[in-house]
Amino acid sequence: MNTITYFLIEVAITLLVCALIITYLRPYLRRILVDLCGTEDRAQFWTVFSTILLIGLPFIIALSYRPEATTSQDLFFEIIGHLAGNLGGFLAALIGIGVFVSFFALVAPKPNKAEAK
Repeated sequence: MNTITYFLIEVAITLLVCALIITYLRPYLRRILVDLCGTEDRAQFWTVFSTILLIGLPFIIALSYRPEATTSQDLFFEIIGHLAGNLGGFLAALIGIGVFVSFFALVAPKPNKAEAK
């Protein structure tokens, strides 16, 4: 295999892992955003925004990969090292979204117990 194939494998693995994690998290994030935003349309916007951020940041990091190893063993560990960086970018974006959602969950007005009944 040539370096372009290794590059494409690294990008594909990054996108696949990010998509699987987002598929798992999306329903939970959506419920929280509906509660915080108050309307379905606002929650939908922020859900899509979060999805783009969680896919886009690791994808941009993945595009910076340039295989340099000469042996297949070195190349394997080089790809694994870069995948760790890509997933680190995903986690950074996820933590950023979590901080913002947590902040707004704390400051959002909460209904009184009498109003909730």
